[in-house]
Amino acid sequence: MTHRPTEEPARPVRPHPMDAAWSGSPPEPGAVDPAVLGALLRRHGWQRRGGAPGRYGRWTPPGPGGGTSLLVPESRAFPDSDDLLAEALLALSRSGAPSAREVLVSLAVPSDEIRWWQDVPAGPAGAAPWTAEERLRAAARRMLLAAALAGRARAGYHGARHRRAAA
Repeated sequence: MTHRPTEEPARPVRPHPMDAAWSGSPPEPGAVDPAVLGALLRRHGWQRRGGAPGRYGRWTPPGPGGGTSLLVPESRAFPDSDDLLAEALLALSRSGAPSAREVLVSLAVPSDEIRWWQDVPAGPAGAAPWTAEERLRAAARRMLLAAALAGRARAGYHGARHRRAAA
């Protein structure tokens, strides 16, 4: 059995777009899913202010003053959806709202989203028992650690090979 030194240098990783010099150019409209763009706008505080249901939505930035609104298609089912997406992405790139940049960065960074929940019987005052919460946290930590180890090197079983660098 081979033991690797714990001082093994970490392999280089690409910088996060928020840390690197980001060009600010919007992504290609063909690479953007309209449903994902709508979900990101909602998550970053943009308000849907109308639009034809099932076709498109008009979104305004968070905060007072409103600012420039975006017309975002809900799907690619209509022939003008690529044009509307291109205009919305261009308007986002020109917007001065911090949330607009966050939406564009979220579109540029490949990522997965994980939501955790566990159905447990409610304890006193509607709170979950401490042990159930701890089991959920421990399971989430184990899964995230396994993902970090898998990102370091491909292996059938990771063991303690890169555990210090991944944790």
